[in-house]
Amino acid sequence: MREEDAGQLERPEEGQITAREPAPGDPLASRDARIEELTDDLQRLQAEFENYKKRTMRDSVERSKSGVEAVAQDLLAVLDTFDKALEGIDKTDDPATLKKGLKGIHRQFLQTLQRQGLREVRAEGRFDPFEHEAIMREEREDMADGQILEVYQKGYLMGTKVIRAAKVKVSKAKEPDDGHREAAGPMEDDDHDEQESQNQRGE
Repeated sequence: MREEDAGQLERPEEGQITAREPAPGDPLASRDARIEELTDDLQRLQAEFENYKKRTMRDSVERSKSGVEAVAQDLLAVLDTFDKALEGIDKTDDPATLKKGLKGIHRQFLQTLQRQGLREVRAEGRFDPFEHEAIMREEREDMADGQILEVYQKGYLMGTKVIRAAKVKVSKAKEPDDGHREAAGPMEDDDHDEQESQNQRGE
């Protein structure tokens, strides 16, 4: 190839932008180019992460709203039943009828919460510190220590998480009365001495 042809190939056309490339063997230029490339990657990743956080937060808010709406829709049926019960109060003076209506509302309300994952804490048998709260203890001779005697307030779980512990009364094993046994000892000695005195008088 002729020299003038080679020169024409090396000259860029008018208005064309050539890529900035480090000169061969120039470590500083290569380092600067690498730094610029990594900076661009970092800025792009940071922008993508910020967008991801905003999208995740928006989705979380939407899910929360949807959950609240679902619960509210279920509770509307209970509210309707309450309205009907209030309308019927003036129409009857029969306590049995009112009690039956209240039981029906209670059952409907509980079923609504159970559909959302609510479960009642079991409050019988052995005391469990993870599900029960002991607010009173009672000494019992006929029962082992740590048995649930009475429930003051029911506890509930949402799934497997305790959202309210059951408030209960717990048994406490009665301790032996050592003082009474110690006091009985000297009395027995006195009885023994009195018996010996009587025997001596009899002789």
